[in-house]
Amino acid sequence: MTDKNKYKFAILGGDGRQAVIADGLIKMGHRVSCFATDENAMLSYNCELCSCADKAMTGADFTILPLPVSKDGIHLSSNSQMIELSEIAKLAKKNSSIIFGGIIPENLTKACQDLDVEFFDYYTRESLQVKNALPSAEGALMIAMEHTDITVFGMKALICGYGRIGKILAIILKNLGASVTVAARRDETLCEIAMCGFDAIKIGDGNKLSTATDYDVIFNTVPNIIFTDKVLKNIKNRPLYIEIASSPGGIDASAARNVGIEIIHAPSLPGRYAPKSAGGYVLETIAEILSERGIGL
Repeated sequence: MTDKNKYKFAILGGDGRQAVIADGLIKMGHRVSCFATDENAMLSYNCELCSCADKAMTGADFTILPLPVSKDGIHLSSNSQMIELSEIAKLAKKNSSIIFGGIIPENLTKACQDLDVEFFDYYTRESLQVKNALPSAEGALMIAMEHTDITVFGMKALICGYGRIGKILAIILKNLGASVTVAARRDETLCEIAMCGFDAIKIGDGNKLSTATDYDVIFNTVPNIIFTDKVLKNIKNRPLYIEIASSPGGIDASAARNVGIEIIHAPSLPGRYAPKSAGGYVLETIAEILSERGIGL
């Protein structure tokens, strides 16, 4: 560790959120080096841009990986460079660097454990997941506005899933004048949906999901196939389908193509539509984790 509570951070991979984190750390007086960050144009001029992970992590007290850490479970999430997560673990061991990452895959977890490298998955924090739901919901709404020719006021929307994102999205849509129906599995959740003033459909009732003929947009947050071939064949109109859920998503893609339903995949919405806010949330969470260890930023 460096003196006077000032540290070196290596920022690897990711999108604009990583650039925001780097800028925030520099403003706190820390040294920051970056590698394979896709939004280099957003980086502070005080940030050292490195051509390889080894140089970026040399002397780093902490290494911050993106959210998600990896798209394939093997390589770092980056559109500009290709590096295996196991190599990052080796470099962390070499420099005694503590790793932070969001949704750390099994491959990196095992590598860190084998090498006795300390790591934290900041996305396991409930507070960050709650904060992240807002830019996710707003980003999904922006996609709907970009891909339809109607106003949100009067839009007929179906939201599948009533978790963190689904709840916020339902409120935003309703407040903007949309007609909102929410689909969920559990009876108690359906009661909550109704009490909040939304129409409710029970997931698993194929006949009712098949009545989605009047919806302009379907937002899905359920990571299980609920729009099967059988359900889709009974949908007479062609609503825009926005996939917010992680793989495998909620719709049979092949069946959707057969009936002419457009699917918009919407991964990493906070990084795409609100990187400044979302990056700030991640930095706050990392600061909380370090504070619990007696390390102040």
